[in-house]
Amino acid sequence: MDTFLILGAGKPGSAGCATLYAKEGRREFMSLLKADPYVGNHCESTTLVNLLQQREIGLSESFVFGLAGGLSFIYWRTKQMPTPFLGGRIKPDTLSENLAKALNLRLSVHETSSAKRAREHLLAELDSGTVVGLKLDRYFLDYSTDDFRFAAHYVACVGYDDDRFALVETQPLGLQWASGESLATARNAGGPMSSRNRAFTLDLPKGGIPDLGEAARKGIRSAAENFLNPPISNFGYKGMHKVADLMPQWLDDLESPADSLSEICTIMEDAGTGGGLFRTMWAEFLAETADVTGTGEFKEVSDEYRQVSKTWTEVAGLVQEAGAVSSPEPLRDASALVHEAAGEEQRLMQRLLELSD
Repeated sequence: MDTFLILGAGKPGSAGCATLYAKEGRREFMSLLKADPYVGNHCESTTLVNLLQQREIGLSESFVFGLAGGLSFIYWRTKQMPTPFLGGRIKPDTLSENLAKALNLRLSVHETSSAKRAREHLLAELDSGTVVGLKLDRYFLDYSTDDFRFAAHYVACVGYDDDRFALVETQPLGLQWASGESLATARNAGGPMSSRNRAFTLDLPKGGIPDLGEAARKGIRSAAENFLNPPISNFGYKGMHKVADLMPQWLDDLESPADSLSEICTIMEDAGTGGGLFRTMWAEFLAETADVTGTGEFKEVSDEYRQVSKTWTEVAGLVQEAGAVSSPEPLRDASALVHEAAGEEQRLMQRLLELSD
């Protein structure tokens, strides 16, 4: 039997390390994590939960997302983009940076243009017993079935066996093995939102983490201020109104409407958003905040955001339908719903801004 150490809450032989077993095909390995790796909805927040787990900080993925002020809205399209991008979170890397600030953690980031140095750094961290967050393009990993490029995907690297690396993916993939060659290619991929072989770790400060209730309020305040005061009209509630105005023309405007509209639907609903363009995760965070702070009004806004999430799920379905039947009518319906959601979210964020003071 091949044995493999997943480096986790402690080093080999240290107290408190649980022995777990799992299988990947015929490969068996022994884990030193106190619990199984967390497999969540969104790649960056899932990675952060696993890094926190090693430091014995047990927070839900939704709470991690909210502490970092993760909710947003962005519409983006350049002449080089065949498909518009609709996003529901803050830009890549900032989730990690904001979470570290929120919890008073030390975020160590390593970037290099050298694939050799990137591998050496990763191996050194793993050999020291540290789980490492990696930013990469999953398209190039040998287990991937992706048919599109996206250079801002995140995984937690929890160990290695010779030239194969164990990576924690989101649902439904879970723990996967990647060859060193494919991992090097994926980490070094270029394109929009890419980084130079970015790797990162989290460490506890001497003073411990701050009050979670106050940290949650700060995360809410950050998200609300950015949403209500976007720097350009492509972001926040203004971006929603903008994309709603553009939607009815998509069938005529897109080079390959069926493919592009299907891709937009996937990005909104299935590509790690937790459903409803991240609005479900945000609602769960607000419900947890109500419990942590004892402020019931956060639970009320949480319930309203669950309804907003359902609206975005309906929008995604209409976008998919428009591409499948090649009809503008679903896009007109989707446009009306997005205008409605923009007004509702503007109201809810204003309420959250008041509650977070």
